[in-house]
Amino acid sequence: MERSKISEWELHGAIGVLTLSNPPQNYLHEPEFVDLNDLKRWTSDEALKGMIIRGKGRHFCAGFNREEIFKITDKSFLYDALRRSEQILYYLEDLPIPVVGAITGVCFGAGLELVLSCDIRVCSDKALLSFPETEFGIIPGFNGTVRLPKRIGISYPLELILTAKTIHADEALKMGIVDYVVSSKEVFEYSLKLLEGYTATTPIHVLHAAMKALNNARKLPKEAASREETNLVAGLVLEKMKNTANLNLS
Repeated sequence: MERSKISEWELHGAIGVLTLSNPPQNYLHEPEFVDLNDLKRWTSDEALKGMIIRGKGRHFCAGFNREEIFKITDKSFLYDALRRSEQILYYLEDLPIPVVGAITGVCFGAGLELVLSCDIRVCSDKALLSFPETEFGIIPGFNGTVRLPKRIGISYPLELILTAKTIHADEALKMGIVDYVVSSKEVFEYSLKLLEGYTATTPIHVLHAAMKALNNARKLPKEAASREETNLVAGLVLEKMKNTANLNLS
């Protein structure tokens, strides 16, 4: 196991597991919960086929530690720190492997914003989710106001952010915030088996191409994403033909 800031990294076969390790509630004392260079090094493993993000112990993450955040008096310092943390989420979004957010216990504020950068969210049936920031005179600052409306439209985000209400897992599933709800004891194993089922028989280069195409569909204009898809398909076809020709020669 390796550690970077409050994050731990380990491998379960071809699946990487990043654990937020600041129990009991895994508060983020600073916006950067992991050093981006460490994250890039961990995920550069050519055998890696998927990734799970979870919290240590009962809870996923209760968000930023407000006492620490409100001690910051330099706006430019806070702005730069938030921008660096956003780069971590952008990096997670663009990984050429599927990323699962495994949600247990509380998933508040920045914790909820973190799982919104994942491709899939598996949630405990006892989990609680919330954007509580407006209760403290601020708004979500980890791109939650950007990612959530893109995922589920504007109506539910308006309700959640302006009222700071806490919702249960079943309501989050109904809203489309999470994708699967299972018992608390099953969250990690379900996430692991889900990824293994998706990726076990898929060659790495095909997995990467599929994820790149899907990521492009999310972030690029339609025509640009279509061009990139064509380029990826052409590359895979040519590689397949080349490998077949080499087999025939041998």
